[in-house]
Amino acid sequence: MFPHVLATVGGSGTRLYPLTLDQPKPLVELCDTAIIANLFRVLASQGCRRFILGSKGASNTLNLSNYFKAGEGFFKRLGITDHQDFSYQPLYDDTGSADSMRYCMNYYNINDDILVVSGDNLIDIDLARFVQFHREQKPLLTVALKELGPEENISQYGVARVDDDMRILGFVEKPKTGCEPSRMINTAFYLFSPRIREVLAEMGNRGRDIGGDLIPYLTEKGYPVYGYPIKGYWMDIGTPERLHQASMDCLSGAVRHFDRKYHYKPNQWIHPSTLARIEPLLAAGEIELIGNVSIGRNCHIEKGVVIENSHIGHTSLIERNVEIRESMIMSFAHIQHMVNIRRAIVGRHTTIEEHSVLGGDSDNGQRLIAVIGENATIPPESVVPAGVRVAPLKHSHSILATGRFAELGIDERNIYFAEKSSMKR
Repeated sequence: MFPHVLATVGGSGTRLYPLTLDQPKPLVELCDTAIIANLFRVLASQGCRRFILGSKGASNTLNLSNYFKAGEGFFKRLGITDHQDFSYQPLYDDTGSADSMRYCMNYYNINDDILVVSGDNLIDIDLARFVQFHREQKPLLTVALKELGPEENISQYGVARVDDDMRILGFVEKPKTGCEPSRMINTAFYLFSPRIREVLAEMGNRGRDIGGDLIPYLTEKGYPVYGYPIKGYWMDIGTPERLHQASMDCLSGAVRHFDRKYHYKPNQWIHPSTLARIEPLLAAGEIELIGNVSIGRNCHIEKGVVIENSHIGHTSLIERNVEIRESMIMSFAHIQHMVNIRRAIVGRHTTIEEHSVLGGDSDNGQRLIAVIGENATIPPESVVPAGVRVAPLKHSHSILATGRFAELGIDERNIYFAEKSSMKR
């Protein structure tokens, strides 16, 4: 029997601005499917049947509830009939992921193993082996760990100190390069034994965050906490650059459990409703598809369009002589003629007017991308370089109030901004 799943989805998603200004981070599109729906699909396809969303705040809870409802459509699309209804955290202002877990386990009276996952992660994991390891070792907590290669920057993660038996002795948060205790990082994918309810009661109001409070408490008190190294794909989709990379990885086949339907040619997928519209232009060579390409349903694409290693969301309009390379175009976008897009994300219901140029290579080696928020309209002949983000002007106060971003300019419709940390480098 597979464990209950609790997704912690209470964060504000500031790092993903402007894509999270009108929706919670877990619902941001990843190749036409919400990030959290991709995660749940991996778990449901391997046996999980009970999902609880530990959401906090009206924006998160109401949007997630409207998206999933009781889960009937989600399970139906997977052909699963032996499921339980999706559950949601009631109106409770939790103080963090551990507090959310405590409240939901008590509210739903869960006395079994519980799998706690972050709603903004994409993970490829053999769940049966993970659960088997947990039940054989019988720890209070098993943490899925991902080993990063020597070329990858480990300083932005929690890094595990483990012994030879994979027992976790603690985590070092964001260690300096060369000072890390291992290359094994915390993926925020946790399997708890039911005894965790007793420990959370013992902690009282000290049990706020799983990584910051609960795990240090467990290791300091000598409770058994083990690490389970995962071999498959993992990505914390916390920034536009990581969202972009995750989409490229899904298109390339690096994410084994990612659902790819409607094959057109090797590494290319076109929904039948779109294919019926554009097949004559494809046959005549008047639309060029290069590399890994995914195109959603009911799209209109005109002649002279080049799409390379990119995803086009459903019901999008792509006018003549547009070039789209290494980019994500989300649903209901309108890309007018002679637009050039390279290494960019275009949000939902957004118009890019004629002769504009988005993205390109960043000049500081950071691999930054251009990001256009949803419901924006970019004026004709605009240039939005790598690292620049754009949102409708009405969001300017919310963006600047975070203290994370610097305003680069405004026009009558939009605010142009960038992350301060990227500008300092």
